Amino acid sequence: MPYVPPPDDRPWETVDPADHGWDPAALEDLATFCASQATEQLIVASRGRLMLERCWQGAEPASVRDVGSVQKGVTSVLVGSLVDREQLSLDDPVSRWLGEGWTRTDPDRERAITLRHLVTMSSGLYDDFGYEASPGTLWYYNNNAYHQVRKVLEAVTGKSTQALSEEFVFGPLSMAHSTWVPRPAMVDPSGWVLCGLQTCARDLVRFGLMIQGRGRSGDSVVLDQSGYLDAALSSSQELNPSYGYLWWLPSRPWAVVPGPDPAVAPDPRKAFGGRRLEHPIAPSAPDDAKAALGIGGQRLYVSAGLDLVFARIGGAVDEHLDFDEELWRRLRAASPDTATPP
Repeated sequence: MPYVPPPDDRPWETVDPADHGWDPAALEDLATFCASQATEQLIVASRGRLMLERCWQGAEPASVRDVGSVQKGVTSVLVGSLVDREQLSLDDPVSRWLGEGWTRTDPDRERAITLRHLVTMSSGLYDDFGYEASPGTLWYYNNNAYHQVRKVLEAVTGKSTQALSEEFVFGPLSMAHSTWVPRPAMVDPSGWVLCGLQTCARDLVRFGLMIQGRGRSGDSVVLDQSGYLDAALSSSQELNPSYGYLWWLPSRPWAVVPGPDPAVAPDPRKAFGGRRLEHPIAPSAPDDAKAALGIGGQRLYVSAGLDLVFARIGGAVDEHLDFDEELWRRLRAASPDTATPP
């Protein structure tokens, strides 16, 4: 059985990277690079054991911060947990759970939007929930629409996102330092206050090990009775093959990513824009790489082929860097040559 980290702040098992085929010098190069990018916590784990753990800028292993959209990976697992229990379906109209009038479109168009459209970023809505396109015909990284997924989960169960996370994820995986915290300055078009996930790198690694274990971590089974997780970690639609169900796939041939498209005039109704990359998000990533990506360089990577879980938390990185490729190039240089080459 794979090693499972201890459930609290007791020392994790740290091993000599060279004994597991990892290159210590290349790992140090990775650490030096991350230190130069305002990183506070960094972990490289293989088979659950620490190949590298570093803290900078006054951070400690249990220090927490808002990890931005890395939270979407956790939300996706919560969806899967309820799908497993047949409490909801991805093909449920969102209005079944949120009622009519949750968008600023006409009732027929609103009823056509399903939970699947929300988790694949293909709702066809603008940030203000006005109509742009028919659901399933346009990919746009709509953060306000994503947060309606959490609202659906709470409506289905009558429980808060924190309570659901403790029941299905935080508790079973001993993620004792992870909490959902309101962001008072951020509200959706209805005035609902959005939440951020505050966590630490060790808790992210615990979560990543469960993803690597296909829904299992030790004796804990978080999901997957329904096949949801495999689908969540695969291309979910043809509009953006680098996106699953709130997870990124950094080795797919091309991608649409948040950010301004220099060839298109900015649309004030779409804060995140959208630009197409004619190459993978990270060309050096192995074919099986999965990623939860957060603003400012918050990162969780998982690769079963490399027996790798990687977590980086910290301040904003240099926006002119191709950050994911820089990380993966160094990870591939340090790791054993066991994964499918890019």
